[in-house]
Parts: sequence; C-alpha cells; structure tokens
Amino acid sequence: MPVSNITSNSSTPSTTNANGLTGFAALTSQDFMRMLLAELKNQDPTQPIKNSDLLAQLSQMQALQSNVELKSTLTNFANNEQMSSGASFLGKVVSGVDDKKAPVSGVADRVFTQNGTLMIGIGSKSISIGNVTGVALQ
Repeated sequence: MPVSNITSNSSTPSTTNANGLTGFAALTSQDFMRMLLAELKNQDPTQPIKNSDLLAQLSQMQALQSNVELKSTLTNFANNEQMSSGASFLGKVVSGVDDKKAPVSGVADRVFTQNGTLMIGIGSKSISIGNVTGVALQ
C-alpha cells in the first residue's frame, strides 16, 4: 500500500547520511521504523495490515540491521588485521617506491592508513604497502 505525506523529524534528509551515502544505502533502522509507523498510522481501516506482513517487515528490518552490524564488524576486523600485518615492518629496513615512483629505503618507523591504503613510514617519506619491494632486518 502506498504511503504519502511522510515527514521526517530530523533536520537532515533521510536519503543522505554522515558517510555520504545516498538513497537506500543511507537508510537506517530508525528510518525504516518511521516508515513502518507511518504505514500503520495511514493504513486503510477496511484492509488493515496482516500480522504476518507486519512480522515479515520487522524480520526484514532485523536482518538489515544484522547485516549492517556484520559489515561494520568485518570492516573493523580487516582494518585491525591490516595494521597488525603492517606492524611487522616496524624496525626493519624497507625499500620500495613512493607515490611519485621515487625510490625510498630506510628503517620503517611508523604504520598508518591513508585513504584506506596501508602506508609504511620511513622518516619523512612513506611507501604504500603495495609498493614495497624489499624488507630486511636491520
């Protein structure tokens, strides 16, 4: 059943979120709950929503929330794993090329992420993990 005249209580549109996502990707479980409540409030009294339909919608919302939480957990796990593997370079002599293809070599003194890419810091320079060509003990 189509629902019209749904308004949001928030000051920002529900189609864009803080992460820059738009459309359905930007919807949160709170947005779905607002839509469900608007649907219940505006339903045709002669054809009310069936309990099974309501339970199906709630189940879908729970599945969506679980998927969002799982994605967040897996992203955090991947980031932690990436940092752990990068930490193994610390204190070792690392060689490779920087983003301008200039050769860089020296003792790795820091590990960080830049735009989602693991970087190995060598003094004032840095090398993307994909541009490392050699690693040796000091």
